[in-house]
Amino acid sequence: MTRLTRRRFLASSTAAAGLAMAGRARAAEAEEADAIHTAIVGAGNHGRELLRLCLKIPGVRFKAVCDIWPFSQTYASRFLAAYKQPVNVYEDYREMLAKEKDLDAAIIATPDAFHADQTVACLEAGMHVYCEKEMHHTLEGARRMVETARKTGKLLQVGRQHLSNPRYHAALDYIDTKKALGRLVHVSGQWHGHKRVPYEWKEQYKIDDAVLAKYGYESMQQFRDWRWSKKFSAGPIANLGSHQIDVFNWFLHGPPTSVMASGGRDYYDFYDYYDNISCIYEWNYASEGKTSVVRGDYRILTMTDDEGFFENFTGDEGGLTISEHATLGGLRRERGAPQAEWEKQLQGEGRQYPPIPYPGEERPVHQYHLENFFHAIRGKAKLTCPAEVGYVTTVCALKTNEAMNTGQRLALAPDDFVV
Repeated sequence: MTRLTRRRFLASSTAAAGLAMAGRARAAEAEEADAIHTAIVGAGNHGRELLRLCLKIPGVRFKAVCDIWPFSQTYASRFLAAYKQPVNVYEDYREMLAKEKDLDAAIIATPDAFHADQTVACLEAGMHVYCEKEMHHTLEGARRMVETARKTGKLLQVGRQHLSNPRYHAALDYIDTKKALGRLVHVSGQWHGHKRVPYEWKEQYKIDDAVLAKYGYESMQQFRDWRWSKKFSAGPIANLGSHQIDVFNWFLHGPPTSVMASGGRDYYDFYDYYDNISCIYEWNYASEGKTSVVRGDYRILTMTDDEGFFENFTGDEGGLTISEHATLGGLRRERGAPQAEWEKQLQGEGRQYPPIPYPGEERPVHQYHLENFFHAIRGKAKLTCPAEVGYVTTVCALKTNEAMNTGQRLALAPDDFVV
């Protein structure tokens, strides 16, 4: 079946229903025609996790694996073979696009510096793209991604999974609709973790020096620790903090108006980037016809796991703490706040309540976001983090780095977030 015919088939539920009734062989053909043919570009630790979760989504069929590391190529291809999804394996995404003419989508989980070129090429090849954050380690690269998604009309989902998480949607409902916190006055958050020594590898799995050099790596160590290299990454605020800044922007209905930051390489001595950073943001928050300034403080510590990671929202009638971990967080009501009808339905001690309940089963944190992407391809949903939304938080992350490097308070204008 040609790519054009198959793609028309994907969009035609009537044709799919007709084929499904035409016997077992015809049904198998219909199932294949209805499948979303997908490539994984970047099959490292995180890419393999996304791959594993994609296999839980009906109708997703992998056809290609692309990675410069033979170890990851072998791991991913054998894993998929066990699920009866044989794939072609590539080192270079350009070769993959030249040879694979029947791909509908790509999952990109490579270092930040490669995202723009790979995403643009896949979009221009007629594919929908799920690209992990950070969009790119430069604003120019991120803008190219937004512009190409617009030009091609293809979907670009940025991997900010909180935006698809029903726990966060339920929390926002308590703040925006139920007014559980009263007037919102402050936000805060932290990511304590990522504590580790440099990545290791077994000598027999080392990438050939010529291949490393071809893709800009000075050593196997730099390849393994790319998140800490300024050449390949936007650093901890992008790798870790951008998830939570994204939540703040979402709950406060817009990006910040300023940022200050202080940090340094005070603990580790083998990375390019800071190992800790403390930030202060300001937002103009509009609620019930009033606009006020809400300030937020945020920090990253990479040398300790103490207290983990969470986001906290404080109002004049209560507070709410939320995290991707289901057991963390909860809702707190001020002693003198009036008791609302919704509060009577919560089971707590005094006016302390456990994490916000939400309908549905608990799933891995990336599962909802991947499902949203593939549902959007089928026309059954809208992307929760399209390119324009992803770009806003990319600007926040890169401007935070700039504020830390200059030691200055940076004012942020609405035009800074628009492509």
